[in-house]
Order: sequence, then structure tokens, then C-alpha cells
Amino acid sequence: MSESMPSKPVHLFDVPEVKTFDAEFKYNFFVSDEKVDESGNEAVNGNLSTRFLRKGTADTTNLNARIPRLVEFSFSFADTKKPILGTRRQRKSSFAMTSKEILKALNNRMIVTEDDASENRYTSLCISNESYDTTLENFMRMTLNKYVVDEASVQDAVIELAKGTNVNSDLISKRMVPPSLNEKPTSKGRKRFDNQIRKVKNVVQLNSSYAPMILRKSAERGISLNDQSLLSGYLISISEQQDSTDFDVTQEENIFDIPVIDQERARSSRFTSEAGIVGLIIEKFRIHKGKKYRMPPVVVSGRRPEKGYDSQVAYGQTYEYKVRTLAKFRVPATMPDGRTYIQTFLVASKPSQVIQLTASENRPPTIPQDVNYYYEYGDDSLYITWAPPVNPQRDVKYYQVFRRKSLDEPFELLAQLDFDDSVIRTEPKEDVDPGSMMSYSSMPTYYIDNDFDKSSSYIYALVSIDARQLSSPYSTQTKVSFDKSKNKIKKEFVCYSGAPKQYPNWTLKENFFVDTMKDSSHDKVSIYFNPEAYTLIRSNGEAIPAFYSKSMDPLAKYVFQFINTDRLSEQKFEATIDDSNFVEDRGTEQELEEDDDE
Repeated sequence: MSESMPSKPVHLFDVPEVKTFDAEFKYNFFVSDEKVDESGNEAVNGNLSTRFLRKGTADTTNLNARIPRLVEFSFSFADTKKPILGTRRQRKSSFAMTSKEILKALNNRMIVTEDDASENRYTSLCISNESYDTTLENFMRMTLNKYVVDEASVQDAVIELAKGTNVNSDLISKRMVPPSLNEKPTSKGRKRFDNQIRKVKNVVQLNSSYAPMILRKSAERGISLNDQSLLSGYLISISEQQDSTDFDVTQEENIFDIPVIDQERARSSRFTSEAGIVGLIIEKFRIHKGKKYRMPPVVVSGRRPEKGYDSQVAYGQTYEYKVRTLAKFRVPATMPDGRTYIQTFLVASKPSQVIQLTASENRPPTIPQDVNYYYEYGDDSLYITWAPPVNPQRDVKYYQVFRRKSLDEPFELLAQLDFDDSVIRTEPKEDVDPGSMMSYSSMPTYYIDNDFDKSSSYIYALVSIDARQLSSPYSTQTKVSFDKSKNKIKKEFVCYSGAPKQYPNWTLKENFFVDTMKDSSHDKVSIYFNPEAYTLIRSNGEAIPAFYSKSMDPLAKYVFQFINTDRLSEQKFEATIDDSNFVEDRGTEQELEEDDDE
């Protein structure tokens, strides 16, 4: 007679998971030890303390002014039609838990996961498209490597790939080649991979006895964009693998054994079990040289928290996060002596998708402000002064002073002023002559060009460089010479600020496009000059002339070209702006004001 084998008892919980989970690194300002300090601020760890709250919401102004860097988490929850235990009832305020209470239970090993509750007979795994941006970038790099030959550009490899796949090369270049490789200009706000696809995820529970075999097959195929997460899941499943030959059911296995954080005598036999979400546990890992190092978790308390924060991050480090929902259960339990108690225990949900981020930023600094030039008669040299750039991040650590003789020549680096106080410095991106470097203990705001004399004529510009070796564009380019007849230096505006280092003439004051107006059925024209403004103030505070008069440039003129398209004839009309009377009047007014002051 055949004998059936008894089934293993399995205790299953289904705690609702978060619907979406996202993390964003926010860099507020520089501190010298930012690459090594992970201490953070206890007031910005999980939930925000009251000092960073205003009327129940985050006081971002105060937060950005006091916390140098942080990771902000965003959560959303799916609306469930039924509560966890199938019955709805109003829970008391005492049912909620604070972050300290949750963290204490976590440190005392009083919280179990759904896998722990099932005695690790099941392994939970979340497969998602969250990391598709990085995965696709790596995939495209490996694909293009097959088509790269000696001295071939990325675009050449794209063309060869298009020939072999019948996919338009422009589509590959614009939509598939990562920004770090793309030679074509891309928009500054380039969006990540399609958001709808990125939100796709699957949470599964696999039998621990067979999970390694299933995941190993998937990893061995090596044809999935999720190979990295599948391999990681495979390694975890090996450590949790159960012995499939153990078919005997012991008495202990029939007992539901779970850590109880609180127990009280039931006052009534009508007590109804209750359960609810009390917070979130964010598991945190630091990834360094391919290895994962577990770090203290981030705990966010609340029934449905929408935001969480982690200030314990070091700049430049890579972190991995996954979140579990924490549920609190209160159920009646009958003891062997017949007495009924209300027992309280905590169960964490299956893990969410894994999010990896690197704590870094790529915002270049702004240009130095109020650049001016003074001739030092005693030393026969030129003093260049400036004001620090508008830089809320406080990370400008270098200034570069450039000089050239004409617009047809490249800039020459006169000096790099180094006042970087970083504990760990970033490797420079430019090869600078050591003889041009000058070290300072604090930020300098002047430079002396000893090569400048009364016969010199140079174009000058300044550049800011931050602690990440990111450069600003050139400042306003000014041609400086010495006027011997007036015994003072002469300053001539050459280029607007904002020219990139590779193209110093990009912002020349000349127009690249001719202004055009169309008219018909007229034989006369009248030209009036009635300016509403004499100078314009740019967003960075720089003042630029609205027009060019003879006092600014004796050769300045405006040319009007009249073209008759029917008769194919043209005539030019030149106009100059003589503001000598205006300049004299301004000078007289200033003298009168000075006399009044005296």
C-alpha cells in the first residue's frame, strides 16, 4: 500500500509593496571632506526632523542651505481594494510606530521578511527595467566595439552598424548611442529611456530548492538586458537554497514561530485582528570596485510616506537601494494554559526593484564677475581684478587667466590659480604646465601680468574651474592696450561672455546673421535713431552696449543695403552714431555732482 508524504507547512504573508520607488541625488554645496565623510545628519535620515519642516512639508530652503548633499527618495502606493487582513477598522494612534522604534526592532532582529516567515522556503526576486539607461549604454558600447577599427570615429561605427542591421544611422545616433559617446550635439535636458518601459517590473517568489537552477539557466543564456540582476539573484538564491531531500515534517515546523515585539492579555474574546503599514525599510549598499558592502538601513515611518531622505552619502560613491514595506500585525493567540493574548509582530514585504545611483553632479561653474583691468605705473604691469562668480554650490576651486594677441590666435594660459582645499582632489582633465600653477590658501581675486607694458596689446579672458575639474565658459573678452597720448590703458570690448574653451570666437560682437526687412510700393525711406536704452544687463549681471557709437569705436558704423529684387539693383547707405555731445554732457554732470559732494 502506497504511503503519501506529508506536505511541508508554509506560512505565507502578502504585505503590499510600494508601487514606484525612485531616488535622486541632490548636491547643494561643497565641503572639503565630501568624498570621505558619510556621517550625514541625523535630522535628515529617513524622515525629516521638525527643524526641516514647515507646516508639515519639507522646508527646502533651509534644507538646501544646511545639508551639503543628500539622496531624496520618492514612493507611491497602489490603492488596494482590501485591507491586509480582509477587514477594515479604525486603528488607534498608538498603532503607528516611530523611526526609532522601527530601527530598535530591526537591530534586535524582531522584524522578519515574507521569505523569513516562510522559513526561507521561497526566495523573492524583483526584476525591473529601472536600470535600462545604464544597461543600454553598456550594450551599445559592446555592440559598437565590433565595428570600431583603427582611427575610426563613433559615427563611422554607427554607419557600419546601420548597414548590417538596416536601421537608420541617424536614429541610432540620436536615440541609442549614449551621451558619453555621442559626437553629435544633444539637448541639455536629454531624457532617460522611455518612462513607461522603465516602470515595468515583476515581483516573483521562487521555491528556494529550485530557484538556483532556474536563475542559473537564465544567466547562462546571456541574452537578456537583465543579466546583471539575474546573476545577482542567482548568487543570493544559492545562499538561501534549501535541502530538497529533507521530506520529514517535524513538530517544530507545525508551530508558527515568529518574533513578538509586544504581548498583552486580551480583555475581551471579541478582539478582531488588525494590521497596517507603519513604515518603510530601505536596504542600502555601497558598491566599490565591484563589491557590495552593506550599510545601515534607512527607516521611514508613516502609513503612506511619499518622501524619504538619506544624508549619509559620500560624493563620488555608488550606492544601491531597495525598499520593503513594513506591516504591523496584532492578532489573538491562545496559550497552552487556555489564556488568550494579543501578540504584536512585524513583517516586511518582498523587496522592490533595485536602484543604483552615483553621488555626483555635472553642473559647471559660472564665469567670474566684474572683470577689470588697471595699469600699475610703478611696476609697469597690468592688474586684473574680478569678483567671485555666482556659485550657490561653493565649489569653485581654480581660476585660469588667458591671453592672446589677436582673434586669429589661440589663447595662451598665463596662470592657473589653485585654492582647492579638498581632502581628496579630482584628477585634472587638462594638462597644465606646472610653471603656470600658483597655489593660494584662500580664493584670490586678482592677478598681475608682469609681461604687460606700455607697448603691449592683448585680449584677456578668465575661466572658473570647480572641484570636479568642470570649466566655465570664457568671461567677457577685452582687448587691453596702453594709450600713450592719454597716459592710461585703453579697454576695448571684443567678445561676449559664454564662449566655450574650444571656440573662443563663438561670441564675437559681430552679427552672424544680417537683419532683413521687406517692403514694397515705396520710393522713399526715413531712418530715425531714438534708443530706449543705452546698455543692456544680462542675466549674469554683465552690462553690454545696446549699440556702438563713435566714442566706443571710431570705426563703428551701420550699413543699410537696399535691394530691388525686380530690377536686380542695390544701393548701400552707411550711418554712424556721433554721441560726442552726449558724452560731454555726461562728463559735465558728473563734474557738477562731484563739486556738490565736496
